[in-house]
Amino acid sequence: MDKLEDKTENNPVAPDDAQLPSAGQPPVEPIVLNKLFPDAHQDLDALFPDPNMKNLLKEIVESRKRNERFVKKINIEVATEVTEEEESE
Repeated sequence: MDKLEDKTENNPVAPDDAQLPSAGQPPVEPIVLNKLFPDAHQDLDALFPDPNMKNLLKEIVESRKRNERFVKKINIEVATEVTEEEESE
């Protein structure tokens, strides 16, 4: 038993405390995959419990949104150019 107590005394930061943000940072909200993927037919939070996988999937969703906005912007610019060319003819 003494060995277990020695380990906890040498490690002043408990595993749960390691997840807490510092005083200067806002609290980190947990990632809920079911909100990120509302059309999923399975419980994604139960399917992917690993926090690193959740972060990866969140980054994928954010990247997809940025890409969709970029493509939409390009399509609007191309449509504007075509309209201007038609007007000048």
